[in-house]
Amino acid sequence: MSAPKLVFGSRPALSSTIPALLFGPEAEAMDQALLQKISERARLIFEQSGSTPGNDEANWLQAESEILRPGLGVRESGTWMSLNAWIPNTSGQDMEIAVTPMRVIVRANETEEQNSCEPGEQDGRIFFAANLPVEVDPFSAAASFRRHNLYLMIRMHRLDNLTRK
Repeated sequence: MSAPKLVFGSRPALSSTIPALLFGPEAEAMDQALLQKISERARLIFEQSGSTPGNDEANWLQAESEILRPGLGVRESGTWMSLNAWIPNTSGQDMEIAVTPMRVIVRANETEEQNSCEPGEQDGRIFFAANLPVEVDPFSAAASFRRHNLYLMIRMHRLDNLTRK
């Protein structure tokens, strides 16, 4: 009896991970935790710079740049909004995505061998955040993580369903 032939080659297929989606109070709690983390880092920057007043905005922006990773792409397509990110140093395990009508926050854990020593990332967590250009329906969100690519789709609210003031 001969060995079975592999149809797609000898490499095992990379599996897809489905991140946990957070809505309502859980999403708000993640947003508040992220803001607290940025605030703490901005305070530390303030203290390290000699507690010189008047640099609050610069300190905040520096803290954000150290904690939030760039690269969360947002694109509108018909009635859907897609968000994508390349996240090479995570397995996707324990990834959480907070979705609110106007904001998305992604939190993932860095793989141990990739942990950085940057000031804002001492706990091994990776954060992405995007303020959305239009309101979305958080409960329509669907996400997957495969081959270090995060894919997130969310249905946009239709204009005729939004109340105008």
